[in-house]
Amino acid sequence: MNALTSYLRNMTLWRMLQRVAAAALLAAALAGSARLASAAAPRIASSITASSTITSSAAASMERTASDSLSEQLGRLSPMGVDEVVWLARCIYSESDRPHEQRLVAWVVRNRVETGYRGRTYRDVILETRQFSAFNAPSPRRARILNLTPASTFGPWRTALQIALDVYEAPAAERPFPQTVRHFYSPISMRGALAPHWADSGTEVSTTALGVDPHRFRFFSGVDENVEAELAASNGAAPDRVERTKAGRGGFLFPVGSSSGRVARPRRPAVRSSADR
Repeated sequence: MNALTSYLRNMTLWRMLQRVAAAALLAAALAGSARLASAAAPRIASSITASSTITSSAAASMERTASDSLSEQLGRLSPMGVDEVVWLARCIYSESDRPHEQRLVAWVVRNRVETGYRGRTYRDVILETRQFSAFNAPSPRRARILNLTPASTFGPWRTALQIALDVYEAPAAERPFPQTVRHFYSPISMRGALAPHWADSGTEVSTTALGVDPHRFRFFSGVDENVEAELAASNGAAPDRVERTKAGRGGFLFPVGSSSGRVARPRRPAVRSSADR
């Protein structure tokens, strides 16, 4: 009996020693892993930093590529064509900071140019009196916008410039609404939340169909609908000055096809080349 008791005690002691040894080995392994992890940490951090740098460099490279592509596209236009695109970009940049809205505004301006409404060039249409608020009275904001050029690198401006170029060169089939849509307004920018006087004389385009917030932009067709008939009556030659025959609210008459000349015009070629389209 004593021998059995002694055997069992020895086995218990042996198992305890095994457990202690195993725990010591585990502690040593963990300590070694910690040392290895500590030694590897700088290399891991360096790899992460390098990866981040590569990603940033790739993004910068993509941005430069996009910018170069835009510059190349503009380079294929004549100086007059570039000037027209820049004026269109200034206009849509002044009206909205959302690309989709900018594109719709650009098409309204193009519709005006193509129908000879308040000007026969983008620049003249945009600078016409009381048409696009950013270009009315002199202000620091207007000065900043007029200083934007194809060389300006400000991100949102480059986006507007690309949209302006796309709409300028787009085939007519891409027009998002009829050519008679030549008016829009932004309810959130209207003083006293009143609609402009001309809104009653036109037909509103569905904001749902256009995918815009009606509190931000509303587009209208058929305002000054007599313009096309008057142009057709003149055998297709846009007159120097055509007066409205359909007065809006208040009985006001507004000239179309004329330019205010309130902003100095930059020098440019007088003849549009076939390469502009």
